[in-house]
Amino acid sequence: MVSFIIAAGAAFSVPAAAQCDRNAQSPIRCGYYDEGYQDGAQDAQAGQQNNYRRFSNKYERQYESFYRDGYNAGYASSSPVVGQWNFAQRAAYDLGYNFGQNDRSANRASSPQQNESRASAVVRPYFMQGYLDGYSGTPRRYNFPIGQAPGPGFPGGPGTGSGTATWAGRVDNQANIILQGNVLRAVDLTNSGLTTTQQFVNGSLPRRNATVSVRKINGRGTATVMQQPSRFNNYEAVVRISDPRSGADNYGIEISWTSANVIEDYQSGSATWRGRVDQTVNITVSGADVFSEVVAGNALSNVQYNVNGYLARRPGSVTVRKRDGRGTVTVLQQPSAVNDYTAVIQIFDPQGGADNYHIDINW
Repeated sequence: MVSFIIAAGAAFSVPAAAQCDRNAQSPIRCGYYDEGYQDGAQDAQAGQQNNYRRFSNKYERQYESFYRDGYNAGYASSSPVVGQWNFAQRAAYDLGYNFGQNDRSANRASSPQQNESRASAVVRPYFMQGYLDGYSGTPRRYNFPIGQAPGPGFPGGPGTGSGTATWAGRVDNQANIILQGNVLRAVDLTNSGLTTTQQFVNGSLPRRNATVSVRKINGRGTATVMQQPSRFNNYEAVVRISDPRSGADNYGIEISWTSANVIEDYQSGSATWRGRVDQTVNITVSGADVFSEVVAGNALSNVQYNVNGYLARRPGSVTVRKRDGRGTVTVLQQPSAVNDYTAVIQIFDPQGGADNYHIDINW
């Protein structure tokens, strides 16, 4: 495995054209320039405003201009070509953020699709991104490129029985490093200025109970596993980095996990799903979670679902009955080790426009 851990005090890799002129400036001044370049690039990539003074704890007054110039150069080099969000886009993001924050506070599973119909199809990706940020505790952020709305909420597909993830960055006070599937993200808990310099995931944390451990590579504080993955936290592992002293320090951690391919006892259950479908939609059931994904056609609307029971992690037989809707409804995938014991139901609506569907899923 390629190592992405950065040793304490190691310089950030800066493109040659952006480096400080070491023939004209002292190593100390160039060190501040390079530090500013790193922070500016990170801020641009994260959609933060251009504001080097957020990192005033990193430089002394006599070196401020060198840090500032480096920051501005880094920010300019990594700024995406994107305009300001309009009112509707920002409102959709804020609405999703509030729903995500509320679900997290109520200890409900992550389920952005349940309320996605509250945003119009044009701005729905902004709602989805806002929900994910609110649910994870990421501070609100705007004016960055938005991709397509996510599919089923278990990134990485069927997980691996073991694997590792490495993260390196600069922490002041406290930060959470969160791993779900093959996605690693960092959350600044104290708004003190968190910087990610490198991260890498080798494998995919499975959607089943796993034992997660953490090893601190460098940093003066502590790194502790705060949450083990389970169906109650949507199979996330949470590692807390605590930096007890004033100012920031460089940290590097390695997260590892092991999980047996446990076969759970069979549990009967059912789910109902309603929504307005145009062309093709896949509905995935995993544990007590239901995810809706548009395969073809326009976005879903009026989505509602209810789960009674829990789809166990074992091979099973799932059936579906259509109550309403003009198209066809079929079980596309039965739960098995190949798909990490999920069931996939497909709705196919062949006629033009959308229609209302109501289906019962049983196992």
